[in-house]
Amino acid sequence: MKYLYITFCLLVLAACGGDSDQPKDLTNALNEKDDTTAVAFDSLKFFNDQIIANPGDSDWLFKRAVYVLAKGDIAKSKADLELAIQVDSTNADARLLYGNLQLSMTHLDTSKFHYEYILMRDSTNTGALIGMSKLYALLNNSAMADIYLSSAIAVDPYLAEAYFMRGIVYRSDYYETARQESWDIAVSSFQTCVEQDPEYYSAFIEMGVMYDQAGSELSLEYYNSALDIFPESQEAWYNIGMYHQTRGNVDEALLAYRTLNDLDSVWADPYYNQGYIHLLMTKELDSSIFYFTKATECDPDYFQAYNNLGLAYETKGDMDNAKKSYQRAIEANPNFQLAKDNLNRLQ
Repeated sequence: MKYLYITFCLLVLAACGGDSDQPKDLTNALNEKDDTTAVAFDSLKFFNDQIIANPGDSDWLFKRAVYVLAKGDIAKSKADLELAIQVDSTNADARLLYGNLQLSMTHLDTSKFHYEYILMRDSTNTGALIGMSKLYALLNNSAMADIYLSSAIAVDPYLAEAYFMRGIVYRSDYYETARQESWDIAVSSFQTCVEQDPEYYSAFIEMGVMYDQAGSELSLEYYNSALDIFPESQEAWYNIGMYHQTRGNVDEALLAYRTLNDLDSVWADPYYNQGYIHLLMTKELDSSIFYFTKATECDPDYFQAYNNLGLAYETKGDMDNAKKSYQRAIEANPNFQLAKDNLNRLQ
C-alpha cells in the first residue's frame, strides 16, 4: 500500500510548464508572442515554414520548441531551444524553458547557469526566480529557496506558483524538522496559492496529502476539490482510495480503486489494493485471488502481489498454488525474505 506523493515530480516536471494544466500554459506561451499563431498549433509545418522564412528570428525557434514539447518531444524541444539561444543569446524565454528542461533532468549546474544569466539581465524575471527556488529545493536548501520565492512574490504578489513552491519548501522542512511553524507556513502558502488561482490542482492534492498524513478528515475535501478541477485525476482517486482503506471504509475504497481501473485498466496498484482489502478486510478469498492475479498480469514483476496471492491460496487451502505464488515472488525479487519464509513454511 502506498499513497501517491508527487513532491519530487512537481519540482522537476513543473519546471517545464507550471502545474497540471500544462497544455494551457504552453498555449499561452505561444500566444504571448503572436496571437495570430493560435489557429496553427496543430501544424508543425506552420512553424517550420516560419523558421525558414525568418532565419534570424529566435522567437520562432522558441515557439516550435514549446509546440513540440507539448507533443512530448523533449529532445526536439531541447535542440530548438539550443539553436534559439545560439541565434539570440538574450532570448530570455528560450533560456528559461531550456533551464527548466535541464532542471527536469536534474542537470542542476546547467539550469542554474541559464537562470542566473536571465536574472543578471533582469532581476525581476519571476520564471527564473522560481526556477532557482526549485533548484535549491532539490538541493534541500530551504533557506535559499525561500529567498528566491520572496523575491518572486515581491515582484508579483499574486503569483500562485510562488506560493505553491513555498508550500512545498516548508512542507519538506516540516517533514525533516517537525517544526510546527513550517507546517503552518506550508498550509498557509498552499491556501494562498488556491486563493490566487482556484484552479491550481496540485495545491489541492498537496494539502490533501498533508492533512491525510496528519489524520485529518479535511484531506478528503482537498482531494475532492482536486477532482472538481480534474475529474480523471488518478492521483486524487488513488489517494481517496487509500484514505478510505486506512480508515476501514471498504465500500468507498473499492469504489475509488474501481474508478481508477476504469481510467487505466493496466495500472497494477489499484488491483493490488483491492486484493489486499478482500484478503484482510472482507475475507473474500476468491476476490482477493482475482485482484492479485490482475495485478501480476499488469506487472509481471509485482513480487508483493505474488506473495499476497500465495497467502490467499494458502488461506484457502490450495497449497500447490500457494507454493507457486511464493516461488514467483522470489523469482521477481530474490531478496524478498517474506516470500522465502512463507515458502519454507510450506516445504
